[in-house]
Amino acid sequence: MNEATQHPNTPNSPSPARMEPGSYGYCSWHRAYSAGIRVIHVVEQGSGPGGVEFACLPCREEHHLVPFADRP
Repeated sequence: MNEATQHPNTPNSPSPARMEPGSYGYCSWHRAYSAGIRVIHVVEQGSGPGGVEFACLPCREEHHLVPFADRP
């Protein structure tokens, strides 16, 4: 038998209207995992790990953050 172990429309799944495809990760602003994250800031270093800050849609709207890829 082919039976799903979970209903496809579970209440814990993120809303597709507020989610960007394939973008789930850690939001640097509210410090939790979230859907719809985008890169906001890239810290580049010649020697060392550098870093990247991500933000989810609600945090981008609240803090007026512009995604790195959308900047001129």
